[in-house]
Formats: sequence, structure tokens, C-alpha cells
Amino acid sequence: MDSISSNDQIEYLFHHLFLPPKLPGGDNMSAANTIFLTDFVLQTLRRFTIELGEKDTTAVQSVISMLQTMRVMTNPEGFLDHVGVQNVLQCLSFDSPVALFHIAAQNAGLLIRKSSNSFCFETFELSPTNVAVMATKGRLIRQFPDTATEISSEDFENQAFQEVLANTLVKMSHQRVSEAQPKARKAGKDHHEDRETTDPRIVTELLPSILRSFGKLAKVKGICKNTREEISYSSSRLPWRRSPVWLLIRVGLQLTMNRLSDGSDDIYKRFMVYLMAQVLLRANQALVPSELLHIMMTKISCRLCKLEGLRDDKWLSTVGDAVSAASKTLKERWERICNYSEKQLDITSLSSTKMKDHLSFSIPKIDNFLASISHRGRNNDTSTFSPIAHVSLLNADNLPVVRTPSDDSYVQFNLVMIESWVQYNLNQWIEKHLHEESVQCVQ
Repeated sequence: MDSISSNDQIEYLFHHLFLPPKLPGGDNMSAANTIFLTDFVLQTLRRFTIELGEKDTTAVQSVISMLQTMRVMTNPEGFLDHVGVQNVLQCLSFDSPVALFHIAAQNAGLLIRKSSNSFCFETFELSPTNVAVMATKGRLIRQFPDTATEISSEDFENQAFQEVLANTLVKMSHQRVSEAQPKARKAGKDHHEDRETTDPRIVTELLPSILRSFGKLAKVKGICKNTREEISYSSSRLPWRRSPVWLLIRVGLQLTMNRLSDGSDDIYKRFMVYLMAQVLLRANQALVPSELLHIMMTKISCRLCKLEGLRDDKWLSTVGDAVSAASKTLKERWERICNYSEKQLDITSLSSTKMKDHLSFSIPKIDNFLASISHRGRNNDTSTFSPIAHVSLLNADNLPVVRTPSDDSYVQFNLVMIESWVQYNLNQWIEKHLHEESVQCVQ
């Protein structure tokens, strides 16, 4: 098993759970990381049960049992263990009604669920194809499960059936099928394309067709997830992609919690916030970079804003404490940065200065100026301005008087004034003064 440090574990959780803008440029999936992720979710579920209300514990206890059996079935290499699978198949009951299987080599997940008189096999694809991820704008909308097959309890509990089923699942988990592997043509030959995901049809098509010989196609209520997927490839043999085990766990949690909570996703959404807060708490204790803390706080806050009908439960206080602690850490770091960046001023030379000797100043010229203000007299001399009009306004009741202007530049303006008077006022003036002798003579 690969050994990974605490910071590496937190970084792995950060990339796959929070999906930040900046991602690794190459594949970082390993059996150790997968086992650590499963154990972390399982431990968080146990803490969540303690802090959750009593009426919601049934659904949580069922998914705890589901992840416990998933952990038992996984060997150190990350594949299914034959003995573990067989024990889980035998122990499916109403107390432990769900089992979740990671069929790693087939890029598929299998969920087996016990009902009153039958068992239901639900299969689905895990990692989507590169084309589906890169060609989609925004979130990738996916339906889970892909297929559902129901067989009777009598057939399922048959020891021979369980033996064959266990062998089949274990073989599928580690043995690849050439026909299901993507291929790329290079140098005139077909080669397996490791950078593309495996077609899951061996699990989603072949396995259900075999099971239908014992049972029938089932209609189940599934879920629609708007999944966020990324493919990051830079100077590495294999690209980075989001953990298929993380998707497997989320689908198993949501399907089981939804069905045991009368179709409500409230418990699942609350647990996801609680899980992310636990990652934030560990990251804060491990002194990870500030940008990681900020991104985690932001995403947790966004999820909290989407939740409705929140009660003042203990789990919510735990989330608030984790966010507050991280916020305090960021504030303290920023204050240290500001203090370190401030320029240190050398003021030791001021220690010998006698400040009282520098509080009184003698400025004679200003003193004389201020003293002269009160002795100033009042200046009563005034000047008059009498401009000369070179162009006069003409009275409509009097004949215009033509004077020779003192300034030849105003002759044209005076002529215009006289012509204007003649045009608008002459006829009125004649009618008004027609009875006068001088006017009659002029006429």
C-alpha cells in the first residue's frame, strides 16, 4: 500500500471533493487514496449520526453499514476480495439492506438492495468519457442507475448462485476486457487508449442480461445528478480525473438516503456540507495554504445557502465552528503579512530631542504683518465709469437725428438703425403728426 502524508491526504480530498479551479496535471489515483477516502467518509458518517436528530438516524445507519461492507470487500490493491464479497452477499438483511460494489476494471458501480421478497441489482457508469466531459458546457447531467434487475429472495439466497456471483464480480473488478477498452490508431495499428475511460457495458449490459434469466427488469426511482467533471492533462502519462470511487460513494449515499427518507434529499445534502466541513477542519489543523482554506470556506457557504428548513442542530454548529476557525486563521495570517510588509522607521535619533525646545518659534515678519492689520485705514475713493454709446436707440415717436459719429467704425451701425426706423416706424409717425403744418408741407 502506498503511504501518503497528512498533507497529501488533505490535498487529495480537496481536489476530488471540492474540485477547485486549479487541478493537478496528472493522475493521482491509487489504492491507498481510495481506501483513505472511503475510511474518511465512513468516520464522518459516524460523527454525523451522533450530531443528527433521532428521526433521521435510520437512513444514516443504513449507509454506514453500506460503506462498512464496501470497505470489507476491498483488498489492499483496491479490487474486490472474494471472501469479503461472499460474506457481504450472505449478510444482506433488513438491518443491512444495501451493498455497494466498485467494479474498478470495468469503470462501473453495482448496488444490491434487499426489499421485502426480492433483491434489486442496480448498475451504473462511474467516470464519463472524455468527450462527454469536454464537450459539455457547465455541469454534466447524469441519471443513476443505468439499469435495474430484480430477482427473488429464494434465487439470491441460493449458495451456488452467491458463489458464482461473487466469482464473477471479483473477476470483473480486476480483469479488463479488450472489447470494452477504448482504442486509438497509431502508426497504422490499433492500441489501447489508457487516457480514455473504459466502456462499462460488461457490468451495465452483460451482467443484467445474465441476471434476467433468474429475474426480470425492474422499474426503480433513480436520481438525476448535475455532476461537475474535469480532465486535466499536463506533462504526464495519464490525465487527472475526478475519483470514480467518490462518485460511487455519492450515488450510493444519495440513492439510499433518498429511498429511506420518503424521497427527500435533505439528509444527503446536510451530510455533504458536514463532510466538507470536516475536510476544512483537518486542513486548518494541518496549516495548508490560505487559498485552499478560502476555496473550501466559499464552497461550504454556497452549499449552506442552498439548504432550506435548517434547524439549530449540533451538526450545523460543528460546521459553523469549522468555518469560523478557518476564517480566524486567515485573518491572523493576513495580519502577520501586513505587519511583516510594513516599513520599519528608525526613530532612535528622536529619543534625544527635547520637544519643549521646539514648540516656540520666532517669525518677526509674520508678527509685524499681523500687527499691521488692526492699523489699516479705509479707502473711500471711488471711481465712476461712464461709457459713450456710439450707436443710440431711436425713439419710434421722434424723427431720428443723424449725428456724425466720433468713431468712423460705427457709421454702418447707425445707418442700419435709421433704415430700420424708417421701415417700421415712419408710416406710424406720419399718421400721428399729419395735422401738423410742417408735416403737411413735407408731404
